[in-house]
Amino acid sequence: MYFLKNYGNILSCIRTCFIFNVYCIIKKNINDSFINFNNFLKINKIYFFLKNNKKNYLLISLSIKSFLNILNFNLKQSVIILLGNEKNSLNKKFFLLSDIILKIKTYCKKSLNVNVVNGICLFKLLKYDL
Repeated sequence: MYFLKNYGNILSCIRTCFIFNVYCIIKKNINDSFINFNNFLKINKIYFFLKNNKKNYLLISLSIKSFLNILNFNLKQSVIILLGNEKNSLNKKFFLLSDIILKIKTYCKKSLNVNVVNGICLFKLLKYDL
C-alpha cells in the first residue's frame, strides 16, 4: 500500500489485509489517526527496506504486461506484494528487484480498483478456500 495516496484506498486495503491476517506497508508520513487497525508498518524508504530484507521473503509485483497469470501460483513462503497505482504503475527499479511479476487477467482490459486487486492477490496467492 506504500504507493497509494488516496486515504479511502489505503484504508480499504488495510481492512482487507486485516481480514486475511496480513500486514500492510504504508508511507511513514501518512496520518494513521483514521486507521482503526493495527496491521500496518510505517516505512520511510520502501526500496531500501525491500533490498535490505530480500532474503526474508519473495517479492511479487503486478503488471498488466506480465505473461504470468496470478491463478497459476501456489506459494508457501513469506511474500511481499507490490501494488502500484493505475496511472504510474510501479517504477522500473521495483520490477527489477522483484522475484516474480504477475498479472490479473481482466475482461476487455478493464481496470480494477486497487482494493479488488489486493483481495484477489491475497485470496489467490494465499490459497484460501470458501
